Amino acid sequence: MNEYNKKQQFIIVRFLIRLFQIIIYIPIQIVFIPFAILGLGLGLYKEMVISKRLEVSFSAVQALQYRWIMHYFETRHDPISVAFTKNFPCESHFGLWAVMGPFIITQKLFSFRTRLGNLVEPGFETLDSTAGRRVLEFDYIFEKYIDEVDQIVLPGSGFDLIAQRYTKDKDVKVFELDQEKTLNVKLDTLKKAQIDYDWITYIPVNYDKESWDEKLISAGFDKTKKTLFIWQSVSLYLDRSIVEETLKKMSALCTKGSIIAQDFYSKAFLDGSISKIAIKNMNMIAKQGEPWKFALDMKDNPRYKVASFLEECNLKMINMNLFGEKLEKEPFYCIVEAKRI
Repeated sequence: MNEYNKKQQFIIVRFLIRLFQIIIYIPIQIVFIPFAILGLGLGLYKEMVISKRLEVSFSAVQALQYRWIMHYFETRHDPISVAFTKNFPCESHFGLWAVMGPFIITQKLFSFRTRLGNLVEPGFETLDSTAGRRVLEFDYIFEKYIDEVDQIVLPGSGFDLIAQRYTKDKDVKVFELDQEKTLNVKLDTLKKAQIDYDWITYIPVNYDKESWDEKLISAGFDKTKKTLFIWQSVSLYLDRSIVEETLKKMSALCTKGSIIAQDFYSKAFLDGSISKIAIKNMNMIAKQGEPWKFALDMKDNPRYKVASFLEECNLKMINMNLFGEKLEKEPFYCIVEAKRI
């Protein structure tokens, strides 16, 4: 059998397998329809109404949702986030299962994978595959430096449980900062879910009236110790001046060998020229009181432009992951590692 015939047979077999998977998926999806309607309504109510009532960040709730999805689609094992979600007042474990259940079941039983169950290779990210890759990239940064630093600081930590995942039983101090009401909900949920957190120092901050760096030092942060700052998915919601001020404060707190990991979106993402979906998401999140504000120009020579911005903040870029770089399209997002100049 020649090579051409082998390829044709492979294509036919792959098509038949895919067809079988879809045929199996359809009746499962039909059975789930009433549950999906109920679950979607319950989920949206908790995410939009309850979170607003509790004055909890809608975007922080969404970030937790991605970790739940990745666990059940077997792209990132995370039972802690699942246990947290089951007890979290601003998200519905039932709702997520009701909506995602058919995809999860058919993947587990018949290897029917959708985009939710796949992770693209670094450099090939698109908007709909960014969330999963972002989680894994910050995981990698955590793993990379966890045994090299004495302190870890997570400003605007929200409901991310990356500290529980990597720092338990480690000889490292951990500080998480966020709004008081966000931290109150987080701590209450951790208790209900019976998730340990006693080695982590939680610092409530009223950013309008208090200096977060002064509160950090008062809580036991040591400026002479090597530190890892993880500032994830926060700058997008701030004015440029506040982003610059915050990064300069981080730089001033750093001693030699310290690292600041940070992500940035592009102006093309913010103005919607990358995707109309981005505009819809921006409008939805803005209605929840969290408008997108800050982005960097990444159209031409994005590495130079991001590095230049960091230099203005007294930081030197040492590594950059530019999402979608290998697709030869305008960049829309990056994750950088930097150190004090």
